[in-house]
Amino acid sequence: MAEGTVAASYNLEEGSRGMLGPFCLETIVTDQLEFKVFEISARIVAGSNPFTGGSPYSDINEPFMSTGRRIARSIRNALKDDRLSDIIS
Repeated sequence: MAEGTVAASYNLEEGSRGMLGPFCLETIVTDQLEFKVFEISARIVAGSNPFTGGSPYSDINEPFMSTGRRIARSIRNALKDDRLSDIIS
């Protein structure tokens, strides 16, 4: 679902670079075990950053690192590599 959302975001505006950064697909699972998205939050919200020290999902790649800290690291690295325009919209 997330990959489809990002792919569709390229169609929002001509020449768009698509969706950048964290987002949250608010979903439910029906009694038929189908996933249904009822809302998209295209920013940092409770669904994408529920724990200040990270979450069980983010701990898979970056233990104890919150979404905010990951964003700050990306900005720092982009500045260092002179690539800030590649990560901001």
